[in-house]
Amino acid sequence: MLLDVLARLAVDAVAVALLAFGLYRPRHGRTDLAVLLSLFNLGVFLAVAVIVQGEFGLSAGLGLFAVLSVMRMRSETFSATELAYLFTALALAIVCAVDVGGIVLGPILAGVALAAVAVLDHPRLLRATRPMEVTLELVFGDLDALRRHLRERLNVDVLDVRVVEVDYVREVTRVELRCADRAPEAAGVTEDGVNAPAPAAGR
Repeated sequence: MLLDVLARLAVDAVAVALLAFGLYRPRHGRTDLAVLLSLFNLGVFLAVAVIVQGEFGLSAGLGLFAVLSVMRMRSETFSATELAYLFTALALAIVCAVDVGGIVLGPILAGVALAAVAVLDHPRLLRATRPMEVTLELVFGDLDALRRHLRERLNVDVLDVRVVEVDYVREVTRVELRCADRAPEAAGVTEDGVNAPAPAAGR
């Protein structure tokens, strides 16, 4: 029994390492969240392994997952992509800890989950986006003008914008937006091999 749990733990450790440090960190650059994914996965795996071995009753197991379902990360707001990685780490722990169809099925299900993340979160398939909260010392008459101003000031493509507050007394606008980095524009090259500035419009 102990060897079986250790074997499943080894499979889970490899799977979550690929998820956190093979996929998430290179693509999104956050080491702290990669560590969170790993430790969250380990905690869930150990809890599920104990429940499966019968040390706790069904009610205790349901209570544990009820606590996990209402737990909130109050230190910061996670994006939808980060929540998807967190859910995948949870799923990896469960499929590796529970004996469903023998020792072979766990690695297969983990491989399916990792393959789905690798494809669906690939930079060439979907553009990387991020949320921002911006306070502007201007008041805009329409949403299009606000979008143009944000695009020019931040040098990003504004995908979605929501006006949170407009203060006409202080002439302040507070907005929440989701944006994506622009592709770098190709600069001209002079005869000396030095990048030349892009020509101005109309010339």
